[in-house]
Amino acid sequence: MIQAVFERAEDGELRSAEITGHAASGEYGFDVVCASVSTLAINFINTIEKFAGYELNFELNEEEGGFLRIEIPDDLPSHQREMTQLFFESFFLGLATLSEDSSEFVQTRVITEN
Repeated sequence: MIQAVFERAEDGELRSAEITGHAASGEYGFDVVCASVSTLAINFINTIEKFAGYELNFELNEEEGGFLRIEIPDDLPSHQREMTQLFFESFFLGLATLSEDSSEFVQTRVITEN
């Protein structure tokens, strides 16, 4: 199962996301749930670079897959922070919707920072 854990600050901003595991919803190379999660994550990273204009901090297990951690920098100018939050909320919405539709393969939750 894929676990997607988002961290939200007390001010409501999304600060990080960690995605672990494998969906195992189909044969290797034909797992549409895994492909959906990967597409959402890669699109989020590419969108930040293209439209917010900076490289996102992320850690990825490229050999075995099944692990991605994304962190938003604390020192972003306000215009980049606003764009980042919009894109991050969109990424969260996509994963949350996928987890509703495929709950046996994907679970999404939010942790609020103190």
